[in-house]
Amino acid sequence: MNANMTFREWIVRAEISSDTDKIQLEKLSRPMFVGGIKTPANLDSVTIGQLVELSECKDGRDMFYTTCRVLLNMSKIEIDKTPATQVVRFCGWVISKIKTINALFDSVKSKPTPEEERAGIYNLNFGMFGLIDWFAQRMRITDHEEVTKVPWMRVYKCLEIDNKRDEYKRRLAKVYEDQHRK
Repeated sequence: MNANMTFREWIVRAEISSDTDKIQLEKLSRPMFVGGIKTPANLDSVTIGQLVELSECKDGRDMFYTTCRVLLNMSKIEIDKTPATQVVRFCGWVISKIKTINALFDSVKSKPTPEEERAGIYNLNFGMFGLIDWFAQRMRITDHEEVTKVPWMRVYKCLEIDNKRDEYKRRLAKVYEDQHRK
């Protein structure tokens, strides 16, 4: 990638070149600035709504533009004029951080019991909407839009707490059941 190449020039070439398939975006480091805008040191202050937007990016072009728009408040015109190395590095770094955040959410999911599996618990997987709806109910928020403004870390911690409580209740019920059998 030419250091003087704008993102617009790079993305046009990238879409017709097979060389860009070799770029391992997730291994790229965060640039300090993208188009003169200071990049965040981490994604801790990203809202759950921003996380949803970033997670829903499908193709390459959309991913770059969405990431810079959502996290840096840049317009398409600004992004197109920015050096490609800055945009690509930033987006690669964000991809790796989003994967880490998604892994955190996955790590606190409770493992269903065989009985829950037989009853069809996997039919209750409603994705990000389900997560937002659960948080809204938990916090007695009537408008889902309000939830999208909450930092993802707060949603994650509440999910972790609730799942730990649920696991404790299961273990306690099992202890009572085992005592009752004796």
